[in-house]
Amino acid sequence: MPRILVVEDEDHLAIGIKFNLEAEGFEVETAADGQSALAALAAESTPFDLLILDVMLPGMSGYAVCEAVRRQGNEVPVVMLTARTLVEDRIRGFDAGTDVYLQKPFDLDELISIVRSHISRRGPATRTAAAIAPPAPPAPVEAIPSPPPLPLESAPAVYRFGAAEVNFDTWEARAQGGPVRLTNLEMKLLRYLVDHEGKVVSRNELLERVWGMARPPATRTIDTFMLNLRKYFEGDPSKPVHFLSVRGMGYRFVGRNTPIDQAPTASENSPPPG
Repeated sequence: MPRILVVEDEDHLAIGIKFNLEAEGFEVETAADGQSALAALAAESTPFDLLILDVMLPGMSGYAVCEAVRRQGNEVPVVMLTARTLVEDRIRGFDAGTDVYLQKPFDLDELISIVRSHISRRGPATRTAAAIAPPAPPAPVEAIPSPPPLPLESAPAVYRFGAAEVNFDTWEARAQGGPVRLTNLEMKLLRYLVDHEGKVVSRNELLERVWGMARPPATRTIDTFMLNLRKYFEGDPSKPVHFLSVRGMGYRFVGRNTPIDQAPTASENSPPPG
């Protein structure tokens, strides 16, 4: 699985990029400053395949980080993010060794396309002979422990609901007689919903238990993923019978084992707003 390091000191932006790249099947790590980024690049036994680098970082600019990476002989593709618009700023970025200079605010689909393109052209990353050493070791940061994931053994290996069949051992799914390709996060979300069939689960609970977020941010990520599951598995996504919105609370999955008295109600069977 391709590995990406996102260096961004704005938490909401780093979280958003990480969520969306992981939804595309990438493994993503984050760093909030240049020294931490260089330490991560030096410490990892498995090299990163791409670096997404903000220009305005505390203590050490993105330009300086990119220059340090290139001085050590690391040719990892670098996508530089910045709100600066002057031509000389772009020239400085390219002189530092960046491959792509993307202006904020950027289009998410464009960023994902750039990431795919550069990773596919480069192939699997290999560590250079010279390790990338940070100018100084980063100060220790107290980690925020993520809540332990709940056990996911309650659902059978092969689960069927409506016209769908999901194999949780092989991570394969079929619906309406054809195969459905799910991302890792989509499959994890589906598994969590199936394991909690008939119960209302909040967006924060899903972010904590599926995404591993100890302090869930305000985000529409869950709504987007639920819309995707409806497109894959509902006969009519606009009138869902399995993946239900519960107004003001969250979502509820109705599958083959949901009691009759928990069937969908009029307040549940509508897509989320927006």
